[in-house]
Amino acid sequence: MANEYTQNLKCDYLDKRAVLKGEVERQLIHLSTGVILILLIRAAGDMALALLLFLLASHIAISVAILLDKLPLSLSTSLCKWGRASKQTIPLKGTILLLCGIILSFILFPEEIVYASIAIVAFGDSVATAAGVLAGKHKLPYSREKTVEGTVSGIISAFLASLFFVTPIQAFVGAAGGMLLESVIGLQTIRQFDSQMIFRFFFNDNLLIPLFSGLLMFIVGFL
Repeated sequence: MANEYTQNLKCDYLDKRAVLKGEVERQLIHLSTGVILILLIRAAGDMALALLLFLLASHIAISVAILLDKLPLSLSTSLCKWGRASKQTIPLKGTILLLCGIILSFILFPEEIVYASIAIVAFGDSVATAAGVLAGKHKLPYSREKTVEGTVSGIISAFLASLFFVTPIQAFVGAAGGMLLESVIGLQTIRQFDSQMIFRFFFNDNLLIPLFSGLLMFIVGFL
């Protein structure tokens, strides 16, 4: 009986380590994607919007190919690591929605705000999730999933990253607004939209944070 209990504890420990490793890998991919997109947009110049649209179309095509089993299994498995299997039934959904948010921001806001918005969602979201998993102990009063440690870490990292592109006040407002929005987007909120599939699909932090943070920074820029 004792051996069985010890074995169960060992399995639980290994499962948690596997989950933690997978989460860290996903957040590193997420952060790297944001940095690469900033560099690509800056390098593309006047062709930036065309490049973003091309990337969006490419990711949609790859997602459809995965769903139809048109790609090698090893490649599909590797690409699907970009999202949590338990929360993402559409392959590459997070990246697709991130590109949608960036494209809309690119159309609506000045270029420096677009860069700052990408930095906020890339650094803030990644650090908030990683910090919440690694060190989060105090749950936010309005969320069963998000932690105080994760949200505060996300705000600080998003603020520091966006300082490269906008003023300190814009960076703080955009970072705080984006990370507070991230803290209220969770499964408990999405379940309210179960009857409306389209709302559930687009109610995603990768899409909403760039737009919301960009809007806040755009408004502050006029003050």
